[in-house]
Amino acid sequence: MKKFLTFALAAALCAPAFAQKMGSSNRNAPKLEQSIAAGDAKMSLHYTSITWGGGKTMQAAMDKANGAGAREMVNGAAAKTPLATFNTSIAVTCGDLKLAAGEYQVYFTITESCEWQINFKNGDAVSTMKLAMADSGEESKRLMMCLYAGETEGAGVYVAFGKQMCMLEFKPAKAEKKS
Repeated sequence: MKKFLTFALAAALCAPAFAQKMGSSNRNAPKLEQSIAAGDAKMSLHYTSITWGGGKTMQAAMDKANGAGAREMVNGAAAKTPLATFNTSIAVTCGDLKLAAGEYQVYFTITESCEWQINFKNGDAVSTMKLAMADSGEESKRLMMCLYAGETEGAGVYVAFGKQMCMLEFKPAKAEKKS
């Protein structure tokens, strides 16, 4: 019984330290705001540029065979505390996603096959898209999201973290024709 109480006390004392350690590298993470306007269309992106800290949690999450628990923890935390807000004054498409004009909370999740997804949450509705991640050739110690003007209409977002990157393209949604 004495050993159990000693173990329980040690575990209780370590739990807050572990929680603080997980968040300590991001306690003062930079917050960035970017916006773009083209005609009547306006888009903005606000995000927190987090680090991956020591990287142990992410290494565990990216372990296909043994990382299910870590992925569940990462994905649950991401959904509860989105890293970004995306606003659009017009309906847009991004890949296969169609997003109505409005404000979206944005967060990233990892699938069971260790692929990254981006999630756009508006109210209770969540639109999810797989990210086509590629080797960036450089390592980003912090999450980087850069909003830029599209070639013709709309906008793009460059996303990078670790040694991976991808480009998202937001185009004005075409109005559906009524029959």
